[in-house]
Amino acid sequence: MKEKRKSKSGRNPKLDPAVYRYTVRFNEEEHNRFLAMFGKSGVYARSVFLK
Repeated sequence: MKEKRKSKSGRNPKLDPAVYRYTVRFNEEEHNRFLAMFGKSGVYARSVFLK
């Protein structure tokens, strides 16, 4: 009887997975303030700006 080889499928696991996630809700004033700070920072993504 032949042995079946199990092929590896799917993504490789990340070395440092993000296990802590946060949700933030802004009112209009806070949102405008956040966008102003984000714009001044020159960062390409909001998530990078928050980190």
